[in-house]
This record gives sequence, structure tokens and C-alpha cells, in this order.
Amino acid sequence: STLLLSVFGMFLIAGLVKGVLGFGWPIITMSLLPFTMPVEKAIVLSAVVQPATNIFQLVSAGGFRKSIEFAWPVLLFLLPGVAIGAWYLTALDSNVLLLLVGTTIVAFSLFDLLGYEISIPEKHRITSGMGFGLVAGVFGALTALNGWAFIMYLIGIGVSRAVFRSTIALLFLVSGLLISSSFWVLGWLAPQEIVLGVFALLAAFPGMSIGNRLAEKLPGELFRKILLIALVCVGFVLMGQGLFS
Repeated sequence: STLLLSVFGMFLIAGLVKGVLGFGWPIITMSLLPFTMPVEKAIVLSAVVQPATNIFQLVSAGGFRKSIEFAWPVLLFLLPGVAIGAWYLTALDSNVLLLLVGTTIVAFSLFDLLGYEISIPEKHRITSGMGFGLVAGVFGALTALNGWAFIMYLIGIGVSRAVFRSTIALLFLVSGLLISSSFWVLGWLAPQEIVLGVFALLAAFPGMSIGNRLAEKLPGELFRKILLIALVCVGFVLMGQGLFS
């Protein structure tokens, strides 16, 4: 059907981007899925598929113990954040969710394009991690978009590139499992989402494999900037839908 073909294409693109950059999965899926299905279903589908895509990255990156060292403050407060976000998701109107998703995409993309970085002193690392974890849990359940919080935290504490890849994979994996579990408890994880999720993975893994190979050949910085500019445009479209539909 048209829906299956659309989902396959979108998750192929998302996998390719993740393979090239090491992140960007949810922001791509949530930029495209709301054009083909209700935003609530898009959030559920994106969150359900996300954990599986990070297992490979976590295993291949290695350094699990080092990742735990930096990730535990964030992980500690993800659960209460997800619980708060899932509760609000049940109460918010679809147009409000579209506006929130679009605003988050535009804000993250502009933040990255402008090259703004924060610096977190070592003495504030644990408390900052807890705060970022709570915010990531809320936004993850509400929009399936919490990578920006993880990225800001890891850049702020100044981890190496290798540690960044393994730690953000761990954070996405645990976050996705918690969010998917909350949707299951709320009764939103219907058989249709599970079937679509399995189908989406069939597209995502080849996309990631292609992206990993392209990462060695493409000028990564140029690719990242083109992608972010496109995401800003898509984010504004979603905001417009939320405001005027």
C-alpha cells in the first residue's frame, strides 16, 4: 500500500542519515511521518523502532563501561521524565503536538547550524545530567525528539568522539525502551504499530549500512549543513500545520 511504501522510504532515509552522522534518526522520522499519519501514531512508531537501531551502534562503538560513567545521571531521571511526558501526551490536542514537534525540529536545527555549544563544569556534571535526563524523558514521550538534550549534555561535558557515539547510542536505547513501554502501558502500542515497526526496520538497517559506507566518502560537514537547512524548512511546515489546520 501507499502507507507501507512511504514508511519504507522514510525509514530508509532516516537509517542513511544515522549511518552517516551517528545520530539524527528521530528528527528525520518525525519530520516526515506526520505527513502520512496522525502525529500521535508517528510518535509511537518512531519511538518503538528507535531502540533496535541503536543496539548495533552501541555494540560496534564499544566502551560500554565508559558510557555508563557519563550516562548514569541522565538515565536516572529519564524514567520520571517519560512518565510526565506520556501523561501530557494523553491530554494534548494533535495540532498542539504538531506545533511542538515542528518547534523542536527548528530549534535543534538552528542551534546546530549556528554552532552554539555549552560548557558544563565537572562539578556540575551530575546535576546537569539529571536535569537533561528529565527534560529528555518529557520531550521523548511527547514528541519522540530528545536527541538534542543528549547531544547538548555530551558536548557540554566534552566527551571524545568515540565515547560520544557509544554513550548516545546507550541513551537512545534506554530512552526508546522506556518510551515504548509507556505507550504499551497506555494501550497505544497496537498490532498495526508493531507490524509497521518491523517493516520499518527492514528499511532502516540497509539505510544505516549504506550510510556507514557513505560516511567514509562524503564531506560530512557539508552533508550535515544541507540536512539541517532542510529540517528547518520541514519544521516550519509542521508548525504551520499545527497553527492553521
